[in-house]
Amino acid sequence: MQINSDVLKKIEFLVGSEDYLLSSDKTPCRRIFDDNVVYFLDKVAHVLLSDSKNRSYSDVIAWAFWIRKASILSEKKRYESKLDSKLGRGVAFHIAPSNVPVNFAVSLVSSLLAGNISVVRVSSKDFIQVKIICEALSLVLKQDAFKELSPYIIIVRYERDKEISSVLSSIADLRIVWGGNATVSEFRQFPLKPRAVEMTFPDRHSFAIIDADAYLKEDPKRIAELFYIDTFFTDQNACSSPRAVIWCGHSVEKGRAVFWENLERLVEEKYDMEPILAVDKLNSFCELTLSEESSGFVVKKEGTDNRIVRVVVNSLPEDLMSYKMGGGYFLEYITDNLEDVVPLCSKECQTVSYLGVDPEKIKALVLGHGLYGVDRIVPLGHTMDLEFYWDGYDMIDSMSRNIDVLRVSAKI
Repeated sequence: MQINSDVLKKIEFLVGSEDYLLSSDKTPCRRIFDDNVVYFLDKVAHVLLSDSKNRSYSDVIAWAFWIRKASILSEKKRYESKLDSKLGRGVAFHIAPSNVPVNFAVSLVSSLLAGNISVVRVSSKDFIQVKIICEALSLVLKQDAFKELSPYIIIVRYERDKEISSVLSSIADLRIVWGGNATVSEFRQFPLKPRAVEMTFPDRHSFAIIDADAYLKEDPKRIAELFYIDTFFTDQNACSSPRAVIWCGHSVEKGRAVFWENLERLVEEKYDMEPILAVDKLNSFCELTLSEESSGFVVKKEGTDNRIVRVVVNSLPEDLMSYKMGGGYFLEYITDNLEDVVPLCSKECQTVSYLGVDPEKIKALVLGHGLYGVDRIVPLGHTMDLEFYWDGYDMIDSMSRNIDVLRVSAKI
């Protein structure tokens, strides 16, 4: 493979090297859930979990637990019938988002277990989590047992540069684009190989459904902590973070009061809000109230603290989520009929989290209406869980290819 030396000079290699990149198209693919890849990930997990300094970064710790051997082997069971017939696609070029530090590593793991050679572009933002994980990867790759895996992990950083992105796209057999609609559009201008496959993860939104009666039977502090993980942990930047809360049940007013009171206490204790978010949340509310449709659905703004802004609406029009905001900005709606949420379930809807509501009823709603959106239905507090299913993709299956063998009778 030929890559202009001027292009290479603009690339910072966090893991891997120029030589591995230049020879990546000659590196053989591996089978899915390759044994040495599984052992390698387990060793990386051990390195991260044994260093007490990493405990300050719960996203790093969560990723480390996810890649332990026991966790990976549990997932492997779902693919037992495919282990002898699936192989990686080749070179996978990952474009990681700039707002979720550990996402690059999540994408990398799926690709490695799918048998690919991964070239991962991380954000130009200097996240400490990226440094911690890359150091652990490099450390384990130096061990004799895992040196053979060095060509399969190439993690790079470069400023937005069309020439570099075009070159890396041109060598990819698989391109995985995270980061929103603008990023997807930007990379679509860079051609891929004729047989290359692209997986995109554009802007999405999510919402929560809470039955107030069921909630009031729970420990409000524990539920506040779970919801905090879903939302404030990433400033609601993750597509899976709820931006709206749908209330149902007989004791809605009491449930809402207890829920927000406990969340406000937790947020005041743990959340350090950037001043600009206060302005952004006010702007979002003003845009909503000034919109042409606002007279039909805006009721009022509630909350005692700008850390949490709640906008109560009396209907759920299709474009409501276009007025969403992060950093503790929530749309609220009260209903006695789950059918009301159908307009929220457009293509852009990713995750529905629930508390006290039968998830099968939500699933039936999606299937019954043939909805374009809703890829995940998860319990409250689990929207950020790491999974091999995301945005409707089976990551391992989509990142690998099938080797089909047709047998016919000798008699014609």
